[in-house]
Amino acid sequence: MSKTAVFTAEFLNDGHLSIPELAVRALSLKKGSRVKATIETQQFDKAAFLKLAGIWRTKTEKELEIFQDLLKDRDSFGRGEVKF
Repeated sequence: MSKTAVFTAEFLNDGHLSIPELAVRALSLKKGSRVKATIETQQFDKAAFLKLAGIWRTKTEKELEIFQDLLKDRDSFGRGEVKF
């Protein structure tokens, strides 16, 4: 089974991407290792964030507890991702 590491990289002046040392170690990468990459830019959508924050403000303690339990269950599926 392959491992997956999700991290934020910097686009360097020479056109390469930076890979955090922790990800390099976790994935046992060596010079010349081949990796599969998915690239997306990060943009902060203030309007969408505020809309989402508004949704969470109206949730009851029980609803928030159920959501937290779902997240814990999802993490236990062991998809092979490296946690940072």
